[in-house]
Amino acid sequence: MMVIERYTGSSWLVKELSNLITKKFSDIFLAVVVHGSVASDEAVNYSDFDGLLIVKDIWLGTKELAKFRHESMQIILRFDPLQHHGWFEIKESDLVCYPEDYLPLIILKNSKLIYPLVANFELNISLKENPDFNRILIPMLNQFERRISNKWTPKNMFQLKSFMSQIMLLPSLYYSAIENKGILKRDSFDAVRADFSKDQWSPIVVATVIRNDWNYKLNCVQKILLHRPEKVFRILTKKYLAPKVNSNFRSRLDDQFFENLRKLVSKIKVDLK
Repeated sequence: MMVIERYTGSSWLVKELSNLITKKFSDIFLAVVVHGSVASDEAVNYSDFDGLLIVKDIWLGTKELAKFRHESMQIILRFDPLQHHGWFEIKESDLVCYPEDYLPLIILKNSKLIYPLVANFELNISLKENPDFNRILIPMLNQFERRISNKWTPKNMFQLKSFMSQIMLLPSLYYSAIENKGILKRDSFDAVRADFSKDQWSPIVVATVIRNDWNYKLNCVQKILLHRPEKVFRILTKKYLAPKVNSNFRSRLDDQFFENLRKLVSKIKVDLK
């Protein structure tokens, strides 16, 4: 049994999402929670939105669920026009075999409830046996290697944010793969820092600096198009519409940065063997 406490913070984003669910989509979900910096009211300029939908099985694949995704993303993109992922989603029946390698239980424990409108919500959860904590980590490491080999660099702020977010996720994914259990991202940095040399850890330091210094401006056209949730606009945002990477951030992604990233990836792969 897990008890999730209701969100009591001040975020307009959470308030609007909660109102949307309550007024129009209350039949679809067993529960909806938020996690990460929005849930803890610690959002900064860099922050994106993290939330989990627990969907009642009978609503899977329906037009109503698709409509909710669309309308909720309209709200989320007002908060972060460079949002690079949607909701996390599981179905109600997944609770009897909870996929901890999809969203670690410790994250769910630290999340906040935005639906239903109760003070506390009890979830009966049974964990799936033998979670595969490598299933996200290994493809990410392989992608890093391909990008380094191809001398790829982010062309706009959307690509940069996605890239930096992946790098900052590495400590928690690495910890989970080594320890076979989840950890909060904010705790993972201290938990694994000693496993790496200064050079190997350097990309995570750079990503953290960029996160702390995050800023960009949208022109009139971008302000309209980057708030559109339709797939075609998100594809265009990823490739063309987002603002260009500014010179300050670009200067941090030099050859040494990518060489250190190669060292980090190599060290993680060795440790996983």
